[in-house]
Amino acid sequence: MKIIVSDFDGTLYGKDLEENVKAINDFVRRGNKFIVATGRAMNYLAEDISMIDLDCEYYICNDGAVIFDRYFNVVFRKDINQELVRPIYYLLKDDENMIETFIDTSHGYVTDTSKCANGIIARPYDRERALGTLDTILRKYPDINGYMSTNWINLFDKSVSKKKAIDYLAETYHYDKAQIYTIGDGFNDLEMIEAYHGYTLENCSEDLIHVSSGTVKNIKELIEMIDMDEDEEMEEW
Repeated sequence: MKIIVSDFDGTLYGKDLEENVKAINDFVRRGNKFIVATGRAMNYLAEDISMIDLDCEYYICNDGAVIFDRYFNVVFRKDINQELVRPIYYLLKDDENMIETFIDTSHGYVTDTSKCANGIIARPYDRERALGTLDTILRKYPDINGYMSTNWINLFDKSVSKKKAIDYLAETYHYDKAQIYTIGDGFNDLEMIEAYHGYTLENCSEDLIHVSSGTVKNIKELIEMIDMDEDEEMEEW
């Protein structure tokens, strides 16, 4: 059994979506598994997922802070220390550069700091100024990790990542780590690409390409490559 873990935006969900989904579903029908790993929260992911007929075993959301099974039951979550939620939230909310700030409960966005925070997000007016704010938060709160995506500051517990979420699934469900392939196109994919049989899309950052096993046009091409390697192994056997 082979397992592919894929980033969502730009990797699965992009111009090659239709052919990717068709290839993935055929891959799964042949006894393999497919897993999504995204920085998105489930409430932000669910609408797009509902529009495609994707055979997905798990959804790793919030950069690894929460994992849902195919029926959207939570099988793992790691929240931000509750004592840190209020001060970080108000540091962002009171920042004049922030348009809006939310607590991500893993099921929705709220402004109630008493709720469990699987993540904290904030949307700035000025991205460069926001990078300075992010650096301040990471230095002030060493138990927090985060990054700046295109439009949002994303914060979560320092112990989580996409790679560690994959580790958790492999160890919990006894998956052979040697049979796990990863693919992505962004900074938050780097660790999982480096740790497993990792591939990047063409024209990705050199930082990702440097740690990957190679580049592919899309997920369909990765599946074709895996199938070819498997055929060669069978011939040798």
